[in-house]
Amino acid sequence: MRKSIIFAKHEIKPMKKPNSMKLLCAVSFLSVFIIAGCKKEPVKTINTVSVTNGTKDSSNYLKGTLGGELVKFEGNAIAYNGYVDPDSAQNHGGSGSGHDADAYYQSGSKWVTFGNGITATNASIELRSLAVRVFVSPTHVSASNYFNLINPTTYPVATDDNPSSGAYVSIRDNSGVLWTTAGDQHQSTLTISSIGPNMVSYTVVSGTISCKMYDGQGNMKQLTGATFTAAVGI
Repeated sequence: MRKSIIFAKHEIKPMKKPNSMKLLCAVSFLSVFIIAGCKKEPVKTINTVSVTNGTKDSSNYLKGTLGGELVKFEGNAIAYNGYVDPDSAQNHGGSGSGHDADAYYQSGSKWVTFGNGITATNASIELRSLAVRVFVSPTHVSASNYFNLINPTTYPVATDDNPSSGAYVSIRDNSGVLWTTAGDQHQSTLTISSIGPNMVSYTVVSGTISCKMYDGQGNMKQLTGATFTAAVGI
């Protein structure tokens, strides 16, 4: 969005003795105003919608083999979308790499459990699309705009150095350890094979995943033979 600044014309009359104190105060105020106007505020907006289906044998699932161990998640899913600026807000699934990451739009689905007032994410699938960074709150993005960001194609997996574009996956193994794709992802992919209709707040996508997963402690496991059908937020 281009912003225009219009300066009004004023007749400047000669002054015999300029008031240096007033001039100094005016310049100081203008400097503070300009600096404050350039300051970037934290930006992170996440919208969620619960997609219920009534049965455990849900059409929403994620399954595969993580380091030789079979993992499977199914049941009701929470679809979400949002806008994230990693440099000014805590990164969702963030890399923690300290790199100057670009802002992005996200559309995803997660399987969670609730207990003792805590919501734990057991698995998630997320698509990230690079956004032009802005210094004010982003313009509202409609469901159709989010829907149009999702295509039946093969996405690279977002890397630790470039978390703002591609796919992001997280999986909690049978021992309770959370593994994510925040790390090197050379030759890793997530393929969307089919997309359902625009359901206003979500759409259903199906596909396959082949990627590396990390536990944040320097360990890596390969996710192979992974398939999914998930309601992602739009």
